[in-house]
Amino acid sequence: MNGHSLILAAAAAAIACGVSIITSVAVASNAYVRRGEVAPAPTRDLAVTGSAKLRIRSDVATWSIVAKSSGRTQEEAWASLEAAAAGIRGFLRDRGFPDEVCLPGPVSTSIDYVRDANGRDTQVIFAHRMTRHFDITTPDCDRVHAAAGAVTDLLRTGLQVESRPPSFLYTRLAELKVRMIGEATANARERGETIARGSGCRIGPVLDARAGVLQITAPWSTEVTSSGIHDTGTIEKDVTSVVHLRFEIVPQ
Repeated sequence: MNGHSLILAAAAAAIACGVSIITSVAVASNAYVRRGEVAPAPTRDLAVTGSAKLRIRSDVATWSIVAKSSGRTQEEAWASLEAAAAGIRGFLRDRGFPDEVCLPGPVSTSIDYVRDANGRDTQVIFAHRMTRHFDITTPDCDRVHAAAGAVTDLLRTGLQVESRPPSFLYTRLAELKVRMIGEATANARERGETIARGSGCRIGPVLDARAGVLQITAPWSTEVTSSGIHDTGTIEKDVTSVVHLRFEIVPQ
């Protein structure tokens, strides 16, 4: 092959390569165009939080008073315990509690021994001790609250008694929770609609929804925990429910 032929062959190869490159670029460009045509538009969303609060009143109260005694002998301790128990029963009757709501528990006993110079127990009995719980359960929360505040009258008699703090409970929390979540959800939707309308849009379907735990607190309390609060120390309580919603935002 002479020099002229070599030049022509090289030129033909260059032209073929150029056509191939142009064709590849065109195919790739068309692919990107087609890909752009079918790619979904990014979703615009709006996250809002709704809440609902309700004041409720406890519908059952539980309370425990403990009779205590001690004595050198079992008989002496038992007599002292019986006196304390009789004082508790009389105290409760005077404040309108029928016997059927005041359930006496079993008697618990223990023995204290004299200790030696090294602080170890000996076999010599120092005292016998006895305790008995009287548990009250009643829907009359106000009566329990008043009696618990007047237990000092019982202490002034010299009897060995101990009053535990009463607990005030609401027994219909399951159905209340459903209602509160519904109200908090409606509040979240209303907030979302207001924000979207002010931005010239409207809310679409819900993309995500999460309900927080109920916060049951003393009235006017602002305390909140991630695991929820369940106040038992007050008759009236505030119940707060929170719902988090995420909406798709669409044009008007």
